[in-house]
Amino acid sequence: MTTRKRPDTISGMGRSPSRQTPQTPINKPKPDHSADRPLRRWIHSALFDNVGLKFLSMVLAITVFLLVNTDRDREITARIGVSYNMPSDKVLVSERLEEVRVTIKGPWQRLRKFDERELDRINIDLRNVQSGDVTITPDMITLPSGLSITSISPRTVRVAFDRRVDKIVEISPQLAGRPLHGYVVSEVKANPSTIKVRGAEGTLAALTSIRTREISVDSRAESFLADTELVTPESVEPVGGSQVSVQVSIDEELVTRKLPGLVVGLSGDADPAKWQVSPAQVEVTLTGALLAVEKAKAALVPVVKLSANDTKAREVPVSIEGLPPGIGVRISPERVKISPVKPAAPAPPAPVP
Repeated sequence: MTTRKRPDTISGMGRSPSRQTPQTPINKPKPDHSADRPLRRWIHSALFDNVGLKFLSMVLAITVFLLVNTDRDREITARIGVSYNMPSDKVLVSERLEEVRVTIKGPWQRLRKFDERELDRINIDLRNVQSGDVTITPDMITLPSGLSITSISPRTVRVAFDRRVDKIVEISPQLAGRPLHGYVVSEVKANPSTIKVRGAEGTLAALTSIRTREISVDSRAESFLADTELVTPESVEPVGGSQVSVQVSIDEELVTRKLPGLVVGLSGDADPAKWQVSPAQVEVTLTGALLAVEKAKAALVPVVKLSANDTKAREVPVSIEGLPPGIGVRISPERVKISPVKPAAPAPPAPVP
């Protein structure tokens, strides 16, 4: 039998011949990197040569950047007080402006160091000004160098004047508190009793007296002398100072107390069981110092005096026992009727059974 030779190729529906693996040359030459060495050396030098100097340069660059970007102009709001330079013959009767709000612009570094308390007050000169509006301008305010004012509120202040006059008025001392129980303030006298004041004509026209600050008499039992000050209305000032002395007199409180329904007792040698008093009660009125009256109320007793020899009915005066000296007394009625008590009738004898 003859063997058929296998063909090298197969038809389009058959399998392709196996792929042959190419052989790598044994002595292949290595790539040459000598051309990249200068670039590497330059990069290494740029990154690591003079590291300290380069770090310092970077810090300076960042600092300059921050200063340039944080020192831009900004604005803050501040309050500034106001003072007035007044004419000698006039009084300002309009409402005073005590402070204004201003908007200040400048570099942030300067604004951080700014303190509104260090600014001088805005002085408004009214010596040659008539009634009306006065404008507040930036040149009235002195700011540190580099700062400026962008707005002022309020920008104007309205002023009105009245003629300045003098007048003599009384001093009215003012007290506070209450003295000790049983005592009262009997007199209050200022020294001097009057004072000259100066102010607006319209205000002084209705002013008749000037009050003092309150003087405490709380828990006081004796007279004393106190120094105090006057309290003047707005736009009114005392001529010669506001200090005055006040004499406060404190005395015992005098009162009148009525004691109704006090039972009349008997004193002397008579037997109280054998006498009858009509009316049996009287009203007693006491007058004197409060503490003494309160003490006397608990001790006094209205009585009539009888002796062992009294046997007849009659009217007798009522007196008070236990009354301390210095107390006035009035009794109503002043006289009462006394009469012996009749003995009880003997009981009838019992019937004989």
